Amino acid sequence: MDGTEEEKERSENVYLTKPEASEEMMSDPNSQIRPLEEERWFFNGMSAKEAERAILEAENKEGSFLIRESRSRKENEDGLCQRLTSPSLRRTQNSSETEGFEIPRKFITLESKLEVGHLAEGKMKLNDSFVRVSVKVQNVGQSSDNSFLREVSVRKALQHDRLVQLLGVVTQSQPMLIISEFMTQGNLNGYLRSDLGRQLELVLLIDFAIQVADGMIYMEENCYVHRDLRSANILLSDTLECKIGDFSFAQKLKDDRYILLKNEKIAVKWTAPEVFKEESHTAKSDVWSFGIFLMELVTYGQSPYPGLNFAQTLDFLQNGLRMQCPVGCTEELYAVMSMCWTENPWSRPSFKQLRELLENR
Repeated sequence: MDGTEEEKERSENVYLTKPEASEEMMSDPNSQIRPLEEERWFFNGMSAKEAERAILEAENKEGSFLIRESRSRKENEDGLCQRLTSPSLRRTQNSSETEGFEIPRKFITLESKLEVGHLAEGKMKLNDSFVRVSVKVQNVGQSSDNSFLREVSVRKALQHDRLVQLLGVVTQSQPMLIISEFMTQGNLNGYLRSDLGRQLELVLLIDFAIQVADGMIYMEENCYVHRDLRSANILLSDTLECKIGDFSFAQKLKDDRYILLKNEKIAVKWTAPEVFKEESHTAKSDVWSFGIFLMELVTYGQSPYPGLNFAQTLDFLQNGLRMQCPVGCTEELYAVMSMCWTENPWSRPSFKQLRELLENR
């Protein structure tokens, strides 16, 4: 995809506003005062957004808390007058997040300028030789250490042949790096729009969809949501193998859902309508996005809901309307798309069922 098209898609992302979570304090007159920095529940330099995200991590039980230094108010700096007694959060350590993947920065050589999304091509030293890799570079001005390390943690947890594989990380100094396997043909959206892509027959496009479904079955079974499933985030090898990439939005589900935080970006035209109403994602939200992805395949990379902006798209969906069957799409395949766009999320098929439907169409 060229820069203009990428910027256009980025402009379709919006922010949701969520209220900040409250913190509960309980007193203990027998507590011994210690410096805040020594407490495992005190996080210095953490923003409100980062604190809210940390509170909602899947491993934290109800009642978990943290204390952070305010960035907007500097009064009342004498300390806490009460002690918190709810279960405290576990402080994330770089060593545990990157164990087994940390490599020396000198092993990485960047060979291209950063593109939109902070991706670059490079080479990584491996067993006395160099392999071609894709490198995601932390934008120090816009990306916090916590959010970057959270993506590393997700990438470590997800290991499957249909997901772009994590090869290494550099986290001991900034800018931090995420090193992944290099996919020679780039992203699927750009390939579909190319002269070669427009020559692909439907049977091969369906095979692409089956490959992506395989990766999503794995994520669904392991209780992860991708939250940004679209052709621009599917990468191709030189043999046209598909792999799911870009896990910057991916999250572990807690109680079958991921609750949106304040100011989180959403790929609007690929997002299920219930996400905007309930402000949460589920595996069924990814199924909706997969239906949009199928539409991208058969239209050779065309953006969904052509001619509609964000507000018009939401109005279109709230009126119960759906995109019509495009030229060249079979009735059977359009029926699969329609299943993904069922109003009731829990009436949508699983990714395993979608794979079977695509194989038997």
